[in-house]
Amino acid sequence: MRWEVAVAEPDGVGESPFWHPAEQRLYWVDIPGKRVRRWHPDSGAHESWSLPQEPGCIAPAASGGLVMGLRDGIYRARSWGGPLVPIALFGHAAHSRFNDGKADPLGRFWAGTYYEPKDARKADLYCIDCRPGNGNGGKPIVQLKAHNATSANGLAWSPAQDTLYWTDTQAHAVYAGTGSPPPT
Repeated sequence: MRWEVAVAEPDGVGESPFWHPAEQRLYWVDIPGKRVRRWHPDSGAHESWSLPQEPGCIAPAASGGLVMGLRDGIYRARSWGGPLVPIALFGHAAHSRFNDGKADPLGRFWAGTYYEPKDARKADLYCIDCRPGNGNGGKPIVQLKAHNATSANGLAWSPAQDTLYWTDTQAHAVYAGTGSPPPT
């Protein structure tokens, strides 16, 4: 495999990449740069979208636009550069921020937090279900799925799409499952 630089402009910390098949673009976030970035390989065009807070993760929304985890919560933008509409706000912004996150095969958004002091296991993993027909009258369902981590990171699903894997970076641990907290 031959590697080449796709976008030369550096990121402070580039995270949460995903390929958008409908747009034929690669998306990712620059956490300390407070921006979302995207690149179109056929044309070589790349764009940056400045945000008011550090983004930890993004995913395409089924009905268009993006869902993203910023420092203080989960937001929806219906278009590139469009208004950020809060889906769920969290009170942890002084000591934590959202970190890695992905959409699962059912269309729910899973996002973990990063406990910045790194001196205690206070990071969490959430599942946010905004799907129509989620049984909550169109309002998001926010569920805490795991806790006792320092940095919830590296989300991925098994090929059969029945197991979620995620890591706690500081603990050097990988967890598998969908509802049980990691051991303390």
